[in-house]
Amino acid sequence: MSNTPFSVPRHSSRPRIQQRTESLLPPHESKSITSVPVTPGISQGTYQRYPGGTAATLRIPQSAKLGYFSDSVHSAQSQDAQTPLKSISSQPQHEGAVFSGKVLSATFTLPQAIQYSQGGKWKVSQQTYHCSAHLDSLAYLSSDDCAWDHTVIAWTGEISCTSADETPQASIPMPTTATQCEQPLNDDEATAKEIFVTNKSKTKLEEMLYHNSPIRTLPVWLADDRDVTADGIKLKQQWRWRRYAEHDLCALFHYKQHPPTNGRKADGRWDDYCRVNEAYADRISKAYQPGDIVVVHDHYLMILPELLRQRHPDMHIIFYLESPFPTSELVRCLHRRQEVLKGVLGADLICFQAYHYAQHFANSCERILGYSASSEWVDTTRGRAYMSVNPLGINISKITSLAFSESVDKKYKELCKLFEGTKVVIGCDPMDRFGGVHKKLEAFSYFLEHHPKWQGKVVLLQVTGPATMEDDDGESIAYARKVNELVNLVNQDYGSLDYGPVQLHNQKLSQDEYFALLRLGDVAINTCVREGMSTTSLEYIACQRDSRGPLIISEFSGTASNLEEAIQINPWDIAQVADQINKALVMTPERRSRMHKALYKRVVGDNVQVCVNGMISRLKKVLRDREGHAESVV
Repeated sequence: MSNTPFSVPRHSSRPRIQQRTESLLPPHESKSITSVPVTPGISQGTYQRYPGGTAATLRIPQSAKLGYFSDSVHSAQSQDAQTPLKSISSQPQHEGAVFSGKVLSATFTLPQAIQYSQGGKWKVSQQTYHCSAHLDSLAYLSSDDCAWDHTVIAWTGEISCTSADETPQASIPMPTTATQCEQPLNDDEATAKEIFVTNKSKTKLEEMLYHNSPIRTLPVWLADDRDVTADGIKLKQQWRWRRYAEHDLCALFHYKQHPPTNGRKADGRWDDYCRVNEAYADRISKAYQPGDIVVVHDHYLMILPELLRQRHPDMHIIFYLESPFPTSELVRCLHRRQEVLKGVLGADLICFQAYHYAQHFANSCERILGYSASSEWVDTTRGRAYMSVNPLGINISKITSLAFSESVDKKYKELCKLFEGTKVVIGCDPMDRFGGVHKKLEAFSYFLEHHPKWQGKVVLLQVTGPATMEDDDGESIAYARKVNELVNLVNQDYGSLDYGPVQLHNQKLSQDEYFALLRLGDVAINTCVREGMSTTSLEYIACQRDSRGPLIISEFSGTASNLEEAIQINPWDIAQVADQINKALVMTPERRSRMHKALYKRVVGDNVQVCVNGMISRLKKVLRDREGHAESVV
């Protein structure tokens, strides 16, 4: 394969992506969002600067405390988000920063589903994760609605090879912002086998991904040096490339710590992680031209910004973390903590889902690296890295068209008939402790006990999907057993032969079933104990266009701070959660309508287009501010 991407005019023959029609309303400005902490142990002003601009210590006099983010910063972000993307030309925007008009998105999640069979035959189709905000952002950048020339750099995924009469599929890691419903399950046995892909087959797949897909993609092939020969590449133990990101980073980011080990396995995982990031750096460097913007996504590629910065000092780099980011006390326990933090700081702009995630990152840089930091920036040895809060939204028009199709209408009517005369509380969460299903069941049991009028009249319809991270210590099995025991206890205490208060479905839903479920729910409840973004909560709001059901959401979800009008709860307080379930069920139609109208406005206003537009516009301002800061220092 040549060192340059295939040269074809943009949009010349590629299939077009459906036009987006949703409004580009600016993100809502509310001091109640920016000043109310939702993370235990964090108070207002914890990470703020002194008025003079120097970094503050953790103990700040009450009189010197400020809000979580200053009004000027929040206002600047809102103004950035309002700037239409098409107003950003490929010409110089300000002195020292020239944009080529191209965006390279580095992501661990391949936008396409690839199938490989014996004989070197490939089949490429678009992923069907209908509720992946991450994939929607890539699709928007690749659409004709966007002014940028867009290319995705992504790993091929775990490829298995089967006979020609079977339907193999590459297993890929799910984006953090995808729902827990309709996820592919990795076939570890199939992908553990050694597969040899010839250079001819590699080139054929690369051409298909680049030429014949709405989202133009350059694949990254991962293998040891000894497995790359003059004839092709040997793929084996493919699961190892995601081990450090999922075992170490994802676990810690969700406040889970593994017991100490002898360090050998940790070093092995780290070596593989470095190799992954270096392979991405090599691939991006071949496609990069001066003035291109490189957007690096999520915890799989956290050291990639620094690797790119070393090779291209003037590269425009954005790092977007879709996962939550924990407090500095947990980051200090991370294997290779300094390398990870410094890797992210190679970016010009670092984007987070919520305000307190950005503050945790700034505090970690200050305490672990000794850098001066605020809620807006971190001063490094190279210069200033800026931070921004850009909650990733959904494609509201796409979700609406899918949720109200004829096939979903049919399934919705079947469910309405099945639950006729019964109120339905719905939940869709991963089967692990971070999804908080056990807290939801405890609260629902408390609700039925203290509000007996609802016994026999309300059902909790809970769908669980795969765990958000790998399970190497048997915790997921133990947790699933605990959840099933809780379900049995509730049904024994409050059920009967013709009534089961809790229906647990641990299965993959079809697209029609998923959207019919969201339309059916009289109330949706999220009791997660830690998550970056709740795509399901946003999609529930979109699907309640007619019914206007209330949303109950955990304050530990990164989405909660953007949904101020929703009923926010602390999942650890089961009495409060039970009372809020009752409150939602007895809410008047007028109040339901007001709540839904406000939430729907937020979902539309913070859609995926606004996130992408605001992120790139923010980068322009960052480059301008950095130049001004450098001049002031001189």
